Amino acid sequence: MANLFSAEDMAFLRRPHIARAWFADLDLPSGRWHLHNGVGRKTVGGVEWRGVSDPAGGQLVSISAVEDPRFGQAAKIDIVIAGVNLDFLRSVKDQGRQIEGRLADVYWCAFDQETQEVWPSGLKKLFPGYLSSPKIRWSGIGVRTVAFTIESLWHSQNFPFGGKWTPADQQARYPGDRGLEFVGVKVQEIIRGT
Repeated sequence: MANLFSAEDMAFLRRPHIARAWFADLDLPSGRWHLHNGVGRKTVGGVEWRGVSDPAGGQLVSISAVEDPRFGQAAKIDIVIAGVNLDFLRSVKDQGRQIEGRLADVYWCAFDQETQEVWPSGLKKLFPGYLSSPKIRWSGIGVRTVAFTIESLWHSQNFPFGGKWTPADQQARYPGDRGLEFVGVKVQEIIRGT
């Protein structure tokens, strides 16, 4: 297996105060948003990323784990943006259909918390994807969040030939596979003595 990290990367990651942060590059109709789940603003890769303590809002507060693909469901990540102002909330509501399908990439990077030094390798792309339709959530008075699902760029590969979950369609996808012919069939096991 190829080593994904150089000797310099591994030496940096072995330091005692290393923390990782997630970064989301969202292409919204209102413009490009660069958000991270750390504190304050951070410049990485020549781009300024806004963090959770940004008083202007647009705070990336949650990124879920990457859900592995399985039959009928593509790989995805859920993200939540909190502290959105009313103008952004209205734009999400008005432009929900235009948001769907726009590019969204999720990255990660490591920092030395003591020196604020950024990992020499910079951002590592974790998940290239597309935005799905947003969900607006209200909790309490004036507390609002917007949740997005980022689906994998390769989500359509989960459905290679289309079709239904039937024996005929399964054999069209994988000729000779008779596995679905036995789903729901009662099985009798006959044990014969020797």
